[in-house]
Amino acid sequence: MNHLFDLSRTAPVAVLSPDPRREDGVPLIDPIRLYDQIHPEAEVAVLTTHTAARNLRELMPDLAVWGGAVRIVRPGAAPDDPKHRHPLVKITPGRSDEALREIHHQLLGRTLVYSTTTPQPGNSRPPVPGDRSSHAPDDIEHLRTLLAAEKRTTSSLRQDVRRLSKALRAAEERAEIDTPTIYADPEQQFRYELDQCWLRMIAEPDRPSQPLAPFTLGPDWLTSLHAIELVDRRKIVEVTVEVLTGLAAAIPGRQVHRMRARDERGGVPLVRADQAVAMRCHLKNQTSAAPRLMWWRLPDQSIELARVALHDDTHLR
Repeated sequence: MNHLFDLSRTAPVAVLSPDPRREDGVPLIDPIRLYDQIHPEAEVAVLTTHTAARNLRELMPDLAVWGGAVRIVRPGAAPDDPKHRHPLVKITPGRSDEALREIHHQLLGRTLVYSTTTPQPGNSRPPVPGDRSSHAPDDIEHLRTLLAAEKRTTSSLRQDVRRLSKALRAAEERAEIDTPTIYADPEQQFRYELDQCWLRMIAEPDRPSQPLAPFTLGPDWLTSLHAIELVDRRKIVEVTVEVLTGLAAAIPGRQVHRMRARDERGGVPLVRADQAVAMRCHLKNQTSAAPRLMWWRLPDQSIELARVALHDDTHLR
């Protein structure tokens, strides 16, 4: 797997899948015969089990090879390449010469011509596992070496794909572009960012049932966005959308709860003179000082965004 995506690789690779009619992992064409015809201009790799072929198909559907077919993986391959860049050659049982000609053409760009004369002694092809013909000891040892190498490749396939998937997700996150600043007024800009985030997060069919609740910005809201350093602005906007749509209450990690006033009674729900109820939720978990987002829920169910602050900073007005 690593070799297929190695950017320093300069030769194409023919990846052979097992014959679907057999359980022993033997391909429909002889890998050694193919190797002798294309080496050193191209390489051969063999998926030695049907499980390996299925795993590759599940993990890398666009570069998969199965059912006895052969995938030509060209140099410079990447996991997200379009499948037409790496052609699939289908093999018809009993017509290996045709298949070898097509593979040879795809790999090297020229047609392979076979002699119709009877092979001379010493030039017969080495047998592959499962053939009824006899095996020379050197041939068997060579095939065992090939099989061992391919089994090692197959066993590392899942780890490689997980690593590549993780790297891709990280790259996508790094490539995300923050909502541009288009308003000089901070409140207008924040409302614009909320609208854009809501459009990204909520699928169109769900928008009528998950609108942004009516809201206002408290006197400390915009100032607190610049004061907090443990959470970037994009994350604050995303969690604010969750609060305003009601989604935050259904996300266990947000831990939405009422704030309490600390007094001699041991802490009672914090309620403002206008009967607004103080609420807060987690912005991030398992981080130093555990930053929170705080808001007032008014009697008419509208929301006043209050502050973003650290866990122990509960000042509200």
